[in-house]
Amino acid sequence: MAINDIDWLNLLLGSLILIIPLLMFIYYKTGLAKPMVISMLRMGVQLFLVGFYLKYIFEWNLLWLNILWLIVMLNASSMTIYKRSGFKVKQFYIPILAGIIAGVALNIIVFDLLILGNQNFFNARILIPIAGMLIGNTLGASYLGIKTCYSNISKDEERYKYALMLGANRQEAMFPYIAESLKLAFNPTIITNASIGLIWLPGMMTGQILGGSDPLVAIKYQILIIVAIFAGSAITVLTSILVAEKFAFGKNDLLKPNLFN
Repeated sequence: MAINDIDWLNLLLGSLILIIPLLMFIYYKTGLAKPMVISMLRMGVQLFLVGFYLKYIFEWNLLWLNILWLIVMLNASSMTIYKRSGFKVKQFYIPILAGIIAGVALNIIVFDLLILGNQNFFNARILIPIAGMLIGNTLGASYLGIKTCYSNISKDEERYKYALMLGANRQEAMFPYIAESLKLAFNPTIITNASIGLIWLPGMMTGQILGGSDPLVAIKYQILIIVAIFAGSAITVLTSILVAEKFAFGKNDLLKPNLFN
């Protein structure tokens, strides 16, 4: 079964539902109206540009071009998290990028060796959609994880110093802050994952079913993607926090002053 295309007029009419949240944000003076409009416009423009671009990437399917596009996605996601986190230290971009690379790299190995069989993971039609889902779905957890950890240490620095005075090393003193950041970053995801299937169907699975795939095949792919996203996000968050230690602390394992904007 082939899914019907959506004509431009229907796409526009369907998008008009955004007027409802827009009016809500304006009425309650949330300050979210302008950011919402900008984000939606950017989303639409970016998706159409990527759609046209991917058409040719899929046709050409050149290894160097596929890897170049992956690098662009990695850098764009790292810069997004860095800017939203409000860190003053420019080097914080490095641990964020390292965390995302670690999460994606491990999943590439798993997919390439255990799941895809004789299919080449670096084929454009495999690499770009899967890597995009893995990277895109780590943004929220990565932002919450690294920002929460270091902002909590900054706000509660006396408690952190007290742990050092009692003989704890830096990793031991950071332990409760890392634990709290992991809870905040992954509690929402755990709750959401528990409701999948019973309450809602994920986008990838829905798209495959609408495209005519067997529901059981769609379920298998969706399970693997959800597992990959969760594991990749966890690896990304912890790696980013641990690598960031090199840039966040100065002498005597004390947090550098004015770490945040």
